[in-house]
Amino acid sequence: MIRMLFRAMLLSGSVLMPMCIVSGCNIASAVGYTLHPEPEFDAMYVLADVPTVVFIDDRRGRVNPTRLRRVIADEATTQIIEEDAVSAENMISPRDAMLVARKHDRSGEVITISKVGELVGAQQVIYVDIEQFALTYDGVTPQPKTVARVRVLDLVTGKRVFPDLNQPGSYGYYQLVVELPNHDGHGFNTVQVRNEMTEELAMRPGDRLGKLFYGYIETDLGTRLR
Repeated sequence: MIRMLFRAMLLSGSVLMPMCIVSGCNIASAVGYTLHPEPEFDAMYVLADVPTVVFIDDRRGRVNPTRLRRVIADEATTQIIEEDAVSAENMISPRDAMLVARKHDRSGEVITISKVGELVGAQQVIYVDIEQFALTYDGVTPQPKTVARVRVLDLVTGKRVFPDLNQPGSYGYYQLVVELPNHDGHGFNTVQVRNEMTEELAMRPGDRLGKLFYGYIETDLGTRLR
């Protein structure tokens, strides 16, 4: 019986090998894929499907040019809608929240985040406090990096629902850190290169922010929903 099984295996292998030669298949790649499956990530928090807005708080003026605040918020909003983390009809334009905050800032009034949410009709606010947004730490070496503190506020209960304050090591916020891949210093001082890097430095945090709220698989070719 064992000898028959062994013979069957040899025969199947003899058939498979010519087929691979003809079709160009790569057995080693298939084995490597099996041994190293694509990483899966769960949602760090499941948002309630209620009126929701992404609000970028940059009162210290870290993000320059300022229009990139909206790039971050719009990218996160788009991700959340496309992956059905919150339905499209419940996502409020980040622009509305920014306009409300700007209006009160100009009048010299410090408006609370809950008030911003209330004025735009939100019941849930994804609050993003920008701590760092810079292409370089010394003005010479390219090291693009964004750091932000993220919270989700439930305006109905008046509570912070993300991150969970009961989790060990929780400081009341989730620290989002995004660093761009190493860049060749050649051309770093040109306006075109800096503009491209700055734009990417806004898009990637927006993408990462959205991914906090749905499960996905990271692939070599990009990201896909599970």
